[in-house]
Amino acid sequence: MKMLFKSLLRNIGRASPKTPLPAQTAEELMTEARARFDANDLVRAQLLFEEVLELDPGHADALHFLGLTGDRVRDLGFAMEYFERSIQARPGDAVFHNNLGSALIKAGRTEEAAAVFRKALELDPNLNIAHINLIFAMVLLESARPEDVYAEHVAWAQIHADPLLAQARPHDNSREPERRLRIGYVSADFRQHALSYFIEPALEQHDRSGFEVFCYRSGRIVDEVTERLARHADQWREIADLDDAQAAELIRGDRIDVLIDLSGHLRDNRLMVFARKPAPIQLTYLAYPNTTGMAAMDYRITDAVCDPPGMTERYYRETLIRLPRCMWCYRPHADMPAVSACPAQETGSVTFASMNGANKVTERMLSLWARILREIPDARIVLTTVPEQGRARIRSALTQAGVEEARISMHDFLPTRDFWALYAGIDILLDTFPMNGGTTTCEALWLGVPVVTRSGDIFQARAGLSILGSVGLGELAAGSDDEYVRLAVELARDSARLAALRSGLRERMRASPLTDARGYARALEAVYRDIWRAWCARPQH
Repeated sequence: MKMLFKSLLRNIGRASPKTPLPAQTAEELMTEARARFDANDLVRAQLLFEEVLELDPGHADALHFLGLTGDRVRDLGFAMEYFERSIQARPGDAVFHNNLGSALIKAGRTEEAAAVFRKALELDPNLNIAHINLIFAMVLLESARPEDVYAEHVAWAQIHADPLLAQARPHDNSREPERRLRIGYVSADFRQHALSYFIEPALEQHDRSGFEVFCYRSGRIVDEVTERLARHADQWREIADLDDAQAAELIRGDRIDVLIDLSGHLRDNRLMVFARKPAPIQLTYLAYPNTTGMAAMDYRITDAVCDPPGMTERYYRETLIRLPRCMWCYRPHADMPAVSACPAQETGSVTFASMNGANKVTERMLSLWARILREIPDARIVLTTVPEQGRARIRSALTQAGVEEARISMHDFLPTRDFWALYAGIDILLDTFPMNGGTTTCEALWLGVPVVTRSGDIFQARAGLSILGSVGLGELAAGSDDEYVRLAVELARDSARLAALRSGLRERMRASPLTDARGYARALEAVYRDIWRAWCARPQH
């Protein structure tokens, strides 16, 4: 049987020679194994799950937990094998199908993942996590029509969220339109996370005379970023140990006027808190590139580039509010390295890169990257956040399109500093489509690496255009596949322009709205005040 932790297991064997133990039943071993798994003692948990299988080779739960063990350490091949075996042992278990889909999506096999999530929902139409995973997979899929993605979000809400809205009590917040407002932000990711780059400027720069800021943290990871964000808040609430009803009551008790969701349908979200309508005005912002689908969510903040007026309203259940400029404000980490010299000038050849996850790398993008690499025959491409089990698809697509394997480098998740260090060897970042990058685009620009993006007709395909436009580089946003290839090739062939962009990008960003924290906070506050005035003007029921 495969072992995830061979070296560790050998060491355990040397340090702790086996001694005879009383015989245990499979279920007794399962109880102990699950306790080890819950304590994150994965090596011993795996040993115990395998002992269960020695007693009962078809034990579905042991097979499934071995899959979960592999998934937790990002050994996706191991995880998928055991998830599939658990499904063979118990075909009707919707949770088993859901977890197989989650592993598939991490490996970039999004079409397969969507089919598996649909199977999970056939088995259990009320399995919330499978429905959430399905709609996220659909957001990633180029083949999914926007109207179908919208309909699936609404279908989720009608099952899980909307029934709770009917039970919500009226709000008795003081209807004084110009008073100091209580603003609540809800997230699991008040920590070293992509979200923190964009929410910290608002928290830090809020006008405390007009707004009292509450942060509701539902995550369990605490780091130096958590501690810094907490200092920016007037009130800090820990809600990880509260269920959704309890968290909603806490927020209602705090008499929040405007409550902001910073997760959407992403991991560890608290949308079911918002479903209970604990605040009179609720909006979603930043993290999730689509509608929540919920009747309880009043607004979604965006900008006129990501959501041009008249183009995308039909894809949101929320009312769109467009900030007067780019909807993001980027706060680079203080420890990010200085901009390095232009790699192409040092090596004589261009290095392209994609720093987005494997689940954003579609077959279409691989085809376009192959075209670019054929045009620049001595260029290389680097990809990150690609697990071992997702590399064969990428390598095969590129090599079959005529790109030599030696020109392709792939990395899985890297420590943050190692990830940043890669930019010193990258000349041009190639954005993904239809799901553009956000944080990766901002990071690349700050580190002197120009980004070529492919824009489309929906929010997630226009984020690159919005970010690049905010720093005066809208000419690097392509409206077609051919233009995308042309822009990347022309930039790669213009070494003087590459060097000039690299040396000037950080100052360009500093002078742009993308890093204007004070202006960003004032724009958000203007939105909060306007929607509050509108609520105050409504007839009371």
